[in-house]
Amino acid sequence: MTPVKRIEIVVPEHVLREVLALVDRHDPGGYTVMRGLSGKGHRGVQSGDGIVGEFSNAAILVASDPAIAQALVEDLRPLLERFGGMCLVSDAQWLRH
Repeated sequence: MTPVKRIEIVVPEHVLREVLALVDRHDPGGYTVMRGLSGKGHRGVQSGDGIVGEFSNAAILVASDPAIAQALVEDLRPLLERFGGMCLVSDAQWLRH
């Protein structure tokens, strides 16, 4: 197994493209996107019931080299401050196959 940083990013779906462009600039090797999520945070309930996704969240899951992860989350901070959302970073083990 390979030690990695697990980065979980949740943002309003309407800024997903901008966040993915930021992730791609850091080239972590790949990611998984989950769309149409609902939940509650400091900006209130995101119910996911808007017609074009304006009240939905999206989550991006990234497994990254620790050095890349640090730079990525620092660049992500201004987007989170502007649009809301959250980012969790934890240690993980990648089972390569």
